[in-house]
Amino acid sequence: MPTPNGPLQEFFSRFNFQRYTYDPHKPPLEEFERLCQARQWGPSKIRKHKTAFLLIVEREQDLSRGLAAPNAPLQDFFSQFNFQRYTYDPHNPALEEFKRLCRERQWGPSKIREHETAFLLAVEREKDLGGSLAGPNAPLQEFFSQFNFREYTYDPHTPAPEEFKRLCEARRWGASKIREHETAFLLAVEREQDLRGGLTGPNVIEFFRKYEYQRFTYDLDAPIQSEFQRLVKLRGWGEVNLSKVTEQFNKAVALDARDKSGYAAPEPTDSEDLEEEEVDLLVDWMWKQECCEYSYRGALPEINFKKLKGWERVYGESEGEFESLHKGFNQVVEKVFDSLLDELCEITEITGIKPWQLLVGLYGQGQQDVEKQDAGIILKNIFVNIFDFLDAFQKIPSNLRTTDGQEFLRRLKPLAVELQFPNDMILGVYSFLTGRVYPAPRASKDGTLVLLLQRIKRYWEGSEAAARRFGMEAGDELQVAKQQGRLGIRRLLLSRPWECFNRR
Repeated sequence: MPTPNGPLQEFFSRFNFQRYTYDPHKPPLEEFERLCQARQWGPSKIRKHKTAFLLIVEREQDLSRGLAAPNAPLQDFFSQFNFQRYTYDPHNPALEEFKRLCRERQWGPSKIREHETAFLLAVEREKDLGGSLAGPNAPLQEFFSQFNFREYTYDPHTPAPEEFKRLCEARRWGASKIREHETAFLLAVEREQDLRGGLTGPNVIEFFRKYEYQRFTYDLDAPIQSEFQRLVKLRGWGEVNLSKVTEQFNKAVALDARDKSGYAAPEPTDSEDLEEEEVDLLVDWMWKQECCEYSYRGALPEINFKKLKGWERVYGESEGEFESLHKGFNQVVEKVFDSLLDELCEITEITGIKPWQLLVGLYGQGQQDVEKQDAGIILKNIFVNIFDFLDAFQKIPSNLRTTDGQEFLRRLKPLAVELQFPNDMILGVYSFLTGRVYPAPRASKDGTLVLLLQRIKRYWEGSEAAARRFGMEAGDELQVAKQQGRLGIRRLLLSRPWECFNRR
């Protein structure tokens, strides 16, 4: 229960209006989500207010900390969900207990994500209450252990930079994924040094000196996180300024941690097996869908997405949630496609080249400076699987690179042509058999991706029947090809003319 007239009361009450009144009996995170829905805030507005909200939660905890029992935060979180089939067991590890709660409540991924943040906040508050009971390795233990899986378990005896490198290799993270987790890792390194009474780094000192004024002088002997909280309380920054200052503080902490630990960013992991190749943005999205019953373990994201969809059906997710999941996956695929074309355009160094012009350069007959509408006409008879395209061009071999843009396109053209199928029906059957399907209606009408999808959209309804006919004609050969993966299926489809494809 929040403190009467305390920080949470003050934060929420200023947003009261006709459709929303603060309810102090609800958990803070749930109340924040209710406020966002009532105010109809979009993602940018939510991000703007969330930093201030989390800081307010911290202040509220500071006020009530002396009154709280040692197990109060987790007790409060879990007990609100007690019912006939579930009662909180304080003797279970917190994460195991959360998984048990999810199973008993039969929550799907959306419901799990809804409560996961509140659960993690409760874990964090309990650690704060434990104070000196926390071991000296707590920050790094906490950071690394969240990524434990079959192929990786945190080893506290390995130096932190080496352990982070081992984690990146085990998880097969690419450059964007490494950058995403790097700051959190460095912050954990700095917090651990803070706990051990290590010397404050020059970047953090410079940060605090910059904001010193009459009421605040930086205390070198105090933990840096405590000093930051003290500075924030005294300064009383608004939400926009607070977000900027927090970003500056975290950057300073990370820079010092990098210098102290001798950390150097690991090289991104490249897989030589095409069946295991990952596209960072897609993989990132799959990681975010992880929950108690579903874990992403690498390999092709679109195949894992089918597994995730199957799990959601088993656990009774609503059609709306299922539709939202599917929409999110396809949006990320299109984002990956657009990013890849932008990168290829940049490599060509051809001034002003557009993504659709690059596609025409790969698949056309020497046309240049074409408008988008004309590109659609040129590409309408090009039959390429989008996921195959991403695999082929995600990593450009060094021997193909050149500073001559037109020569670069000429070198890439054989690679692009090799991806083509002779007609839409064979492409449809290949996509159906391999599960590498992107539904054309999902693509942005004004985007570039739709230029390669329009023919699939037109004939897709007949592909399932054609795949059955192909299976009957190919017989055991298809079963052997399936064991070889998508490359085997592709080879078989293109190995000779098939009678089944002559019937439309």
